[in-house]
Amino acid sequence: MTTIISFIIVLGILIFIHELGHFLAAKASGVGVEKFSLGFGPRLVGIQRGETEYRISLLPLGGYVKMVGEAPGEEITEELRAKSFTHKPLWKRASIVAAGPAMNLVLAVVLMPLIFMIGIQVPVYLEKPAEVGYVAPGEPADRAGIRKGDTVVSVAGKETGNWEELLMGLAMGPGKELEVGFLRDGSRLETTIVPDVSEATGAGYGGVFPPMEPVIGGVAPGFPAMDAGLKPGDRILSVNGAPITHWAELESAIHKSGDKKVIKVARGGEEPSFEITPVYNEEAKAYLVGISRQEEQVTRQYGFVESIQRGVASGVDMTYKLFVVVKGLIVGDYSLKTLGGPIMIAQVAGQAAESGIADLLSLMAFLSLQLGIINLFPIPVLDGGHLVFFGMEAVKGRPLSEKFMAAAQQVGIALLIMLMLLVTYNDLFRIFG
Repeated sequence: MTTIISFIIVLGILIFIHELGHFLAAKASGVGVEKFSLGFGPRLVGIQRGETEYRISLLPLGGYVKMVGEAPGEEITEELRAKSFTHKPLWKRASIVAAGPAMNLVLAVVLMPLIFMIGIQVPVYLEKPAEVGYVAPGEPADRAGIRKGDTVVSVAGKETGNWEELLMGLAMGPGKELEVGFLRDGSRLETTIVPDVSEATGAGYGGVFPPMEPVIGGVAPGFPAMDAGLKPGDRILSVNGAPITHWAELESAIHKSGDKKVIKVARGGEEPSFEITPVYNEEAKAYLVGISRQEEQVTRQYGFVESIQRGVASGVDMTYKLFVVVKGLIVGDYSLKTLGGPIMIAQVAGQAAESGIADLLSLMAFLSLQLGIINLFPIPVLDGGHLVFFGMEAVKGRPLSEKFMAAAQQVGIALLIMLMLLVTYNDLFRIFG
């Protein structure tokens, strides 16, 4: 029930904000609005106020604002001509169309700082001294001579009091030589590290990790680990006979190949073994078995100014990652199987609601940002497609032909139907696959 209610709330707010943008811009431009609908199809409930009917319709996956004279070729009486969308100047029509995505972007901008003020969950280790629990073989920290048990105290001349400051220092210096100070057996030593560049984010990373017990915190449905019988709370002892003392060792042992793994765990005084064959995940570019680490979290709140700074940085990062994913889907780096639809959104919304208000608002901000940006893509039916048509109209100096517009709309509708079928199939495959 939590999942359904959360899904309705999240989707309802996103749709309402989007359509409210169109509605307010239309009213401000003197365009008459006949219907303001949350959902498509037959009306469930509604109320008439002035010229506008406000309604909730049967199909909840969207909404619309029906304006006077909106459809090409629609017959308009002389008295309604002044309120007709089609008869408004081009810039007014464009502003009405752009207002929907703009409102979604505004919602994301408002929510992101609010999330940091309410408080976000962060790993406890970020606030602890940067004591090294594991160094990945062959990675930058290993090449620099850093070992397990060392405590890093400075990066690039700046003192690092905890893991967050260390990771930030490495992230800000991809490919650069950074002087690193660390403590070993009570003595302070210096070395130089050159962080590798992350292909996913462009940030630097050093292949150095805090202590992380190899204890399972979650088992993902539909993955080999659940099928084999692994459970939350299991402590990984070995993989194919090799001892595992750190979570990063476990990831290294699993991610690199799809060969069968014999995983021994400690569970209630026993040490059962499980045979598991990892599956390759296109998005992660690694073999996975479907387990996540047990991790202690703490709520961290920020002041007004820092919340704005972090909110903006988070928005920029999410926007960058969205375009990386879109590019990956186009060029084939990511599989279309990674796309999710309404069922996945409902599941994630339910999980976010159970985690707390900050997680639910984070999901809403993320989806609102996505909705705003994707709606601006130059695809017929989407707002971005209409803006392209307006641009073509401006270049030609006259409206596009009704035949062309109708054909383009049909293409856009067909693409959206295909996309909905694909993501629904993906959702069902993840559940029943």
